[in-house]
Amino acid sequence: MSDSRQTESSWNRISGLYPRTRSKRVYIHPPLSDTLVEVRPDFTLLIKDALGRRGDLRRGHGFFIGEEQGAEPQFLDFQSVEQSLLSPQEPILCSSIKQADFDHNVTSLTLKASDGSLRIYQYLSVTNLHPTQARMGEWYFLNVEASHRDFYRHVNEDYVPYESRAEAWFGGMPLVQRAINEASGCLIDGEGETILRYKTDPSSHVEYVAEVGHYRNVLKFQINLAPGETKQIQIEIFDTLVHKRGNLEASGNDLFLDEQSAIWQSRKIWRDALSGMAGIQVPEQVIQSIFDTAKTNTLQLIAQQDDGSALPGQGGFNDYTVVYTWEAAVYLRILSRLGATDTVKKTLQYFLSTQAGSIGPAGDIMSPEGSFRAHIFWMGETGSVLALLADYYLMTKDREWLEANLSIILKACDWVSRERNATKVYEEDGTKVAHYGLLPKGRVHDWPDKGYFFLSNASTWQGFDLMAAALADIGHPAAAQYVAEANDYKQCILASVKQATYELPEDRHVRWISNEVYTKPDVRAAVYAIDGPTYLMETGLIDASDDIVPEIEYVMRKRYAMSDLFAVKLPGMEDAELGELQEAWAGAPIDLYYVNNTDKIWHRVWSMRGEREKALRYFYATMAYSTTLDTMHVHERFSPQLQWLSPWQPNGSGNGRIMEMILNSLYLLEGNTLHLLPCIPADWLDVGKAVQVSGMATFNGVLSFRLERSSQTTIDVDIHLPAGIEEMSLHLFTKDEYVIQAVEALSMDGQATEWSGSLSANTLSLTAPRRELKFKVALSAQEAPYEC
Repeated sequence: MSDSRQTESSWNRISGLYPRTRSKRVYIHPPLSDTLVEVRPDFTLLIKDALGRRGDLRRGHGFFIGEEQGAEPQFLDFQSVEQSLLSPQEPILCSSIKQADFDHNVTSLTLKASDGSLRIYQYLSVTNLHPTQARMGEWYFLNVEASHRDFYRHVNEDYVPYESRAEAWFGGMPLVQRAINEASGCLIDGEGETILRYKTDPSSHVEYVAEVGHYRNVLKFQINLAPGETKQIQIEIFDTLVHKRGNLEASGNDLFLDEQSAIWQSRKIWRDALSGMAGIQVPEQVIQSIFDTAKTNTLQLIAQQDDGSALPGQGGFNDYTVVYTWEAAVYLRILSRLGATDTVKKTLQYFLSTQAGSIGPAGDIMSPEGSFRAHIFWMGETGSVLALLADYYLMTKDREWLEANLSIILKACDWVSRERNATKVYEEDGTKVAHYGLLPKGRVHDWPDKGYFFLSNASTWQGFDLMAAALADIGHPAAAQYVAEANDYKQCILASVKQATYELPEDRHVRWISNEVYTKPDVRAAVYAIDGPTYLMETGLIDASDDIVPEIEYVMRKRYAMSDLFAVKLPGMEDAELGELQEAWAGAPIDLYYVNNTDKIWHRVWSMRGEREKALRYFYATMAYSTTLDTMHVHERFSPQLQWLSPWQPNGSGNGRIMEMILNSLYLLEGNTLHLLPCIPADWLDVGKAVQVSGMATFNGVLSFRLERSSQTTIDVDIHLPAGIEEMSLHLFTKDEYVIQAVEALSMDGQATEWSGSLSANTLSLTAPRRELKFKVALSAQEAPYEC
């Protein structure tokens, strides 16, 4: 294999090819909160109820500026704002902008008060940029309640670029000011509840103004600043939109929490929430930050309910009653691997509850009885729930939980059996129909196409197969029946795939697999690059080593706009009105890419096939164009022409896919075979650099390992393996193209031993390794392979 490590893809080479998207909302609420707080780039924020109890009502708060003395409030210019998290693992947002010759810096965070209620803190520091003149500036803080749609040009705000819209802010909340002095006090609503407290420099003047231009009920700050002087406005917002606090007023004598103390307390909340979770350490800071940001944000996308269960949201502008099982399962599975199984278990109560009263998926089903139906109508949702439930059990071996929920689980398994058995019919000539043993015709996803899709069946088979394995693990008397049914389902899918495989009309040396059983090569059905054979590869129904994989890739590139950076270029926005709005903002036609979904699949497949150049190019393209430029939050679709589009940002399933992609670079566990470092960038193994995975859960137990290149010729390796690993391989590609020479100082389970596996230039393999391994890899500039 030719090696191009000197010129392999890197963050710097890939991330600058297109303008990267910016964050139009940043969540700052604590983990598992049912009050969602999103800070927007124009220094405003919105509060909403995660559980949908307030409908689409939103409470808005925000800083505005008077460009000149006595002028109408103006938004801070979001186009010029700079946003960053104080730390990737702590959602404390720092926003800054220079406007009207003042430098504005605001820190936004949330804390829990002593009574358990949520408090939102904003600290706006303003600096007079004039070198010689003292100046008086005017700033405003507005408070409104309005419908979600009032804040945006289109109700589906996820698919349009961000913009500041003034109309929703004109009618401010009618509040009563209770001043402590000229520079501090609180605002109280008609029920006597404190909405917020404020404080600024004692020499400043604050008043509650009934009308300023188009705006009503405005808190106005007049602040005098000497040349270069900085003063601060402190705002403490009380969560009374979601949780009423009775008539408990904030005492005007309570001490305000200073910025550093608030930051310290917020950091402690997140340190406690993340303590004990598994983690990674990689020597490339941007990749580390992306992983840590996704990990933290995922805990913000789950809202706990009063009964202890939790709703797993998908992110974006929706509340968390909009649950897409297939999407949410991606990040919930990663949370289980990170050790947050208690949090995942809370969400499983919700999924289990969706069987009662289910209307089933959108399709030609016999009956909905036994199906799971969360928010969405996709045909594969029941299988996705089964996969999630089985994954939790196989990760935790929580037998008591599984047995307590067996009646619900078995009903879902029986629903799958009943529905696919109904399609076991024959043609008039006695041959099986092409969709024999599949789920009935139905909707595969949001696009309107209906049919016998392999994505629906692959994901449902995977869930059924995993649950059969879970039942076998606890010795359930019907386990053999379900295992046999899972195997039959697999054979039916593969038989249908065979019938849906054709010669490509324009190149008869290449096979084309439909994404739907009856779709012919010259017909477009749904979104082929998302639905099609990629998910047969994702679920293992097509193995990464199969000789059809290069043909699938060829077809994707030739017919479906797959490129060296993106797996899926959409033919257009599925909603025509939204598509027109997107093009209107851009002023021209746009490119629209569906990012991180199947890119993750191709990255794993290429890694397993040893195609490093392709895998690393997708790795960095996904990291760059699935995350935002400023805060590295994940989004769903990318358009180079629309820097403020950021659909579904932050994005739950995207978090899971990004983290999984990074983990797949570090290790791949397939059955009882473990591949370590199957495809990391070569410069991660430069001298002095280390790669580490700590406490990662697997179906077989905990995996931990650390590799450090301690010198030009030595890599130190320390591995803790889960139980039952029969084969282990370690892949070492270095930028200086050193190769493996020998294994030295090997100990297994604390005892010195000899290496009995195989060595090649870049890979060492070991059969039947024990649990604890320590050794040194001796490297050499020689390229000849070494065999033992």
